[in-house]
Amino acid sequence: MIRRLAILALALAMTISVVWLLVTPQTLAALKDALVNADWRPLGFAFVLSAVVQWLRAWRFAVMTTATLGLPGRRIIRIAFQLNFFNFALPFRLGELSYPILMRRAFGQPLLRSTGILLAARLLDLTSVTAVLLAAAATLGLAGNAGGNLLLAAGSIACVMAPAIFTLAIGRHGKGALKSPFLAGIAGRLAPGFTEPHKKSVRLLALALSYAIWLTFAVLAMLCANAVTDGISPAVALLGAAASNLAFALPVNGIAGLGPSQAAWVLAVTRTGVPWESAVVSAMALYAVTLCGAIIFGGIATLSETKWRADSASRPDTR
Repeated sequence: MIRRLAILALALAMTISVVWLLVTPQTLAALKDALVNADWRPLGFAFVLSAVVQWLRAWRFAVMTTATLGLPGRRIIRIAFQLNFFNFALPFRLGELSYPILMRRAFGQPLLRSTGILLAARLLDLTSVTAVLLAAAATLGLAGNAGGNLLLAAGSIACVMAPAIFTLAIGRHGKGALKSPFLAGIAGRLAPGFTEPHKKSVRLLALALSYAIWLTFAVLAMLCANAVTDGISPAVALLGAAASNLAFALPVNGIAGLGPSQAAWVLAVTRTGVPWESAVVSAMALYAVTLCGAIIFGGIATLSETKWRADSASRPDTR
């Protein structure tokens, strides 16, 4: 009990600190104006895209779980929406712990294997979001000189190539590409489909879906930003979205996801010359849309699971 209260207190302190940093009389006035003058059509489209992002995540989970190229089924889509909800509802990334439990309850999958698949997915997220961040920073010239921007671009290319090279190496050599028999054995238990040579297309699709997820999220962020402010270009929105998602992945988060993610967006986009008030307003618009998507779609997924379980329990056992 004391540990839970301490975690809650730290999360609350994180949220209060970020709100104190971001909110000023000027930003409060800008937020009020944004509520009155916002273009709700792109915000509505962004809300729909928040569901598309989770569907793409569900597809990637399905690909990594079954080692096939098929589209996701209803149960794994529901799990993706529930995982997103728990990541907002629980502080300090504790929501990630729900994935192995949900997969075991829905499919009987061993906890170790589902944990390994989740870890692999998060590593793909890390490389793809970092690649997007560095590419956007290079495009915007944030390094300040040609040599620095070239290094940013090279870093972005490296983040794209590293998982692709690993995928091709596994595809050619199977577990032997992991050199160490110990590592190969662990990989085989965590994600067996990913260590088989003939599953190269599965790994490439998982990698492609990772970029599809984050590029879709970047479009979502751009729609949110331009619905409430002027002058945030696609490259700036891409930079802000990548910074925001990297911060959200940190094991230090606030209440209902309000914390480092919004601060990272503001700090990133203000580096490009966006006024502080516009940066805060756009960060809050993105937060509101993603939070509403997590609550509404996650709630629908949970209610549908409850109904499915109730229906299953009411059916006679015909075995």
